[in-house]
Amino acid sequence: MNGTILAHHGINIHMGGAELQVSTEITVFMQKAIYYVSRLVAARGVLELTDRNINFEVASLDSSFGIKDVSLELDSITDVRIECGDLHPRIVIVTATGKSEFVLARGQELYDRLRGYLNNPVAPVMGHEDDRLTLKCRCGREVNNSYRFCPWCGARM
Repeated sequence: MNGTILAHHGINIHMGGAELQVSTEITVFMQKAIYYVSRLVAARGVLELTDRNINFEVASLDSSFGIKDVSLELDSITDVRIECGDLHPRIVIVTATGKSEFVLARGQELYDRLRGYLNNPVAPVMGHEDDRLTLKCRCGREVNNSYRFCPWCGARM
């Protein structure tokens, strides 16, 4: 990957001209990874877990072969599994439209974060402990920016 990866709240991250996140998202996990496009084809890139999505940006060399970036909404995930690999674990993320497989060094950490989200989707995605902004919900109460849903009325933030 060219350049340095910086994650700041409210700032888009640019690598090779593509954006990894929207400015309202908070990055909670980021690491270089391998994405299995098919059984025989894999792409290198950067996997980013935000408070709303999992984004995988394909490395420029692999994208020159036509491999596209992947973005999965956390709400669409129905299951997540971890499988032992030769060197690093393989994370299998299942959605209604199919499954996505990633291999990364800190796979157990990603698995734990996703499993925690699946067990309690209303709570914020764990791992981002710095001070956060508050938002006004439709019900009139202030809600911490890390929450995806209002804890009082259940509205999506």
